[in-house]
Amino acid sequence: MLFRLKGGVGTTIRIAYPGSESRAIYKDGTEISYNAWDDSIAGYGPVTQSFCGENRFIGVQNILEFYITEGCELQIKPRNAIQTKVRMEWTLDEFFSGGGTTTFVDRITASLGIHASEVKIVSVYEGSLVVNYEVSVPDDDAKALDDLKQ
Repeated sequence: MLFRLKGGVGTTIRIAYPGSESRAIYKDGTEISYNAWDDSIAGYGPVTQSFCGENRFIGVQNILEFYITEGCELQIKPRNAIQTKVRMEWTLDEFFSGGGTTTFVDRITASLGIHASEVKIVSVYEGSLVVNYEVSVPDDDAKALDDLKQ
């Protein structure tokens, strides 16, 4: 999808998708990362309209939200990624004393047979212990994504 605002003031656009596939915003061919994770809302930070392309994904509701300004052109492309979380019966102290996110990534990547660079820890918080993470594969490797989903 391609978006271009030809006139007027900037606006925030919200797109509700029927599935949870991951998508990315691109400006001038460069991917613009989601806003930083905000533990207080257990999601990516709200769009504050600070720059064209600022964006976030609202999980569970499957909404992509982004800001666009006059003369700015943004493209939405699917990402070869899976966003997920796991809840474990541990405390934060137990998790971090056992190696924390490094050990978690090592175990996930070993069990999936992928490189550690393909996993991004988004957040870790109590509620037993919840780890939000994302697993991605190169954009040109659709087979790897299918294998990962299976």
